[in-house]
Amino acid sequence: MIASKKLLHHFIEQIIQENGQSIYIKTASHSFSYQQVFDLAKKYQKILESNGIQKQDRIVIYASKNMSSIAVMIASSLCGAIYVPISSINPASRAIQIIDEATPRFIVCDKECGTALQSSGRELNIVCSDDEMDLCLLKPSAELLVFDEEIAFILFTSGSTGTPKGVVISHEAAIVFIEWAANEFGITGSDVISSIAPFNFDLSVFDIYVTAMSGATLLLYSENETKNALLMAMRLSEDKASTIYATPTFYAALANYGKLHKYDYACLKNVLFAGEVFHLENFAKLLQYWPHRNYANLYGPTETNVCTFFKVDVAHMNYLNFPIGLACPYASFLLLSADDKVIESTDVEGELVVAGASVFNQYWKDEDKTSAAFYRDAKHQRYYRTGDIVYRNKEGAYVYVARKDRMIKKNGYRIEPSEIEKIVVSYPKVSNAVVLFSKEKNILICFVESVEVIDNDIFNIRVFCQNHLPLYMLPDKFVVLFSMPQTSSGKVDLQALKNML
Repeated sequence: MIASKKLLHHFIEQIIQENGQSIYIKTASHSFSYQQVFDLAKKYQKILESNGIQKQDRIVIYASKNMSSIAVMIASSLCGAIYVPISSINPASRAIQIIDEATPRFIVCDKECGTALQSSGRELNIVCSDDEMDLCLLKPSAELLVFDEEIAFILFTSGSTGTPKGVVISHEAAIVFIEWAANEFGITGSDVISSIAPFNFDLSVFDIYVTAMSGATLLLYSENETKNALLMAMRLSEDKASTIYATPTFYAALANYGKLHKYDYACLKNVLFAGEVFHLENFAKLLQYWPHRNYANLYGPTETNVCTFFKVDVAHMNYLNFPIGLACPYASFLLLSADDKVIESTDVEGELVVAGASVFNQYWKDEDKTSAAFYRDAKHQRYYRTGDIVYRNKEGAYVYVARKDRMIKKNGYRIEPSEIEKIVVSYPKVSNAVVLFSKEKNILICFVESVEVIDNDIFNIRVFCQNHLPLYMLPDKFVVLFSMPQTSSGKVDLQALKNML
């Protein structure tokens, strides 16, 4: 394991000194060594510098997942710039929205995304082009912002107002997580790590940089490939993946539709999940195919990256739901009541607030939102308000209960949707469920994902719920979907479901 470094590109430089011909990135058709990727990054660095890039300038990467995108990220670090990844499955209108927020000096896009931007009326001045990517120079931004820390990247996530919010992440915040994760999960140069998450999702920080720190190999899967459970089941086996880090939605699709029994996963050792609740019914299905692996629940919003983790004891599966676990060594927590009083007792619910080296710098160009996002204790320590309701169990582990903003009040009753969802998913033919509330109609609507459920089954599901839920929690309406809509980060797209209400 290499020593701590200040900037992200130092990981690549260290591995090149040790063995630059080791394979860093592998796609369906090509393999690229650490030296090849770094050489391309140096080429991009030279072009960026010759076109006047300045420290902390933004470089938007709007492209499919490919080796060139990662080379641009490394070039950004070499230049002291900030990269802003946008998933290629985002429509051009959303990409432009993020571009306008980020005010970048450069946009890097592949041919398809570049065409989409130009079709939307955005003029692109191409200063460099290769087989995969176009590097485009924009008018220099007047916003040459100065930060107290070296900023590595900005991840734009969905905002409650409909405008994407930019989470500003420093090199230090990223590296403290990367070093911990590599050590905690025993990642070495012999590992083969699958890249499931899009680059704008914080799970990709693990994929790209834990791989680089360890001299391991990264399996680069496109956004379209990762949506195909049958294809991914085959590829993960053929590519001999040893570590997978993905959302429960991805694993549920593999377990339910991937026909995992057909393939050999002898090389697989780490199965890591994050981003949403993993229903135990779907986990149990996955465990049938992948027993005796290291399973871990990693928790943390984009603003903190992973701040707690829980290693699943598959030999003693006595959980009602997985705890989010214990604090990572770089994080500290408080639990706050509704009136911001610190909760010391176990088994008492409160909002989790997080402090530590992995916590984000600020929201991009939004001082008010940044200020509102933090709680300060009596010693003026800043804690990020996660918006997640949790409690500490008697073993000292944190257990997730609900999102503050998903709590439902109906007819005077307080209803947590996840309680209903957990019951519905336990019905044999259901692979996923999401419960939403229509305030206008005062009804609970349960969206059910299944390829087997037909109209006659809805009655049976309703009876099943009646036998397991109090009357006030029964869904008023069930909607069956072949598959849940997903966000670009692979989570269930709640906004798309809300649009169906």
